[in-house]
Amino acid sequence: MEDQQLKRPRRTYAEIKQLLEAFSHGAISAKEFCMQHDISEAGFYKWRSRYGDSLSENKNDFILLKQTSNPLPESTLFAEVKGIRIYQPVAASYLKELLV
Repeated sequence: MEDQQLKRPRRTYAEIKQLLEAFSHGAISAKEFCMQHDISEAGFYKWRSRYGDSLSENKNDFILLKQTSNPLPESTLFAEVKGIRIYQPVAASYLKELLV
């Protein structure tokens, strides 16, 4: 029975979202935040990696790109993300990683 008392409560997605938003608006370290809210640091960082991107306004997995003209010669710009110019077609997952 002692093991059950030591376990931290499972959090719902809404609770996790609320906690991550509170942390992002606060001015304390992650360690202090975790102690205040009874969260393990490992769990907190797991939440941030898993749900951190989904807290943005753009909740779908798509990103906005500038579309260039029709066929792409090798010297034509394919996409520009955060000032990074890409001159050949790349996977959407690669472009998504650039946003992080």
